Amino acid sequence: MNAPQPIKLKRTDTASLFQRFPHLSAIDLMWGSRECRRYIFRLMTDTRGGARQGFPPEHARTIMSLLLEHDRNFPQFENDGEDNRWGDQHLRR
Repeated sequence: MNAPQPIKLKRTDTASLFQRFPHLSAIDLMWGSRECRRYIFRLMTDTRGGARQGFPPEHARTIMSLLLEHDRNFPQFENDGEDNRWGDQHLRR
């Protein structure tokens, strides 16, 4: 009997993201760390009091994919107590 084969998931293609936003290539240097998870998470949240313009949809999808990939590969950093997803902490104090 054949043993089930693990599912091979593709790595997120970051070429277009890093070409448009070269400073985000820092993600590669931090990959696999708590700091990387926080950095990616903060990219997807408004930390500028409503002034964040946001990423174009294709790059937002890449960033979200990176966050999911990081969480899948490094689950120990997924729930580190920082939950700023709504960007309104200053309103909830």
